[in-house]
Amino acid sequence: MTIATDYMAATLVFNLRMLPETLFVGVIILAVLLANQSLVILGIGAGLLQLLTSTVGTLIMKYAPQSAVLTTGLDMCSTGFLGRTWNKVLRGQEAPELLWHPIAPSIFMATIGYFYGYGLALLQIYREEIDAKVVPRSTLIATAIIGTLIVVAAFFSRYWGGCETILGAIGGLLFGLAFSYLGAITLAAATDRRATNVWGIPLLKDRINDGSPLYICPADQ
Repeated sequence: MTIATDYMAATLVFNLRMLPETLFVGVIILAVLLANQSLVILGIGAGLLQLLTSTVGTLIMKYAPQSAVLTTGLDMCSTGFLGRTWNKVLRGQEAPELLWHPIAPSIFMATIGYFYGYGLALLQIYREEIDAKVVPRSTLIATAIIGTLIVVAAFFSRYWGGCETILGAIGGLLFGLAFSYLGAITLAAATDRRATNVWGIPLLKDRINDGSPLYICPADQ
């Protein structure tokens, strides 16, 4: 029992540590397999956010180097291959450790906030279809709860694990959330909601214009 418990705990910690990479790579793979333009945009946005977050951290390090502390060099705090890649691109460091300023926004939490904020934006963008029950409301509620739990678990695992300061974790989370939410709303307005339709749901406007019958999802009847 002890061995099984330790194994499950280690598995949970590992998956939390690699969560940004898992989400990023998972989206890219699905975008390629499904040839989904919306998922491609979602993946590009995640990569751009990480680059911007790393750039902000680098600027903070540059102008306040005396306060820099080693945080993400620990194995349990490693930001994975993406964080190290951005670090090498921006600072040319070959060492695996990442020297980070305590108030610099967390790349880890920014990535988590990005996907969470994008989900919140979708609820706003496709409210008309949600109200018409084109998308099962129970599915959206369950997804929102799971997403919130993941954000909370990621936040406390990083903060209590000594990988992030409270300012860095909250700053990264808010930066990623604002970037994705505002970006998704803007993109939806510019493309008539087509470039953000990662759910692939039929838009009520299109169905009305095409003369197609409207329907209500039987799961919520």
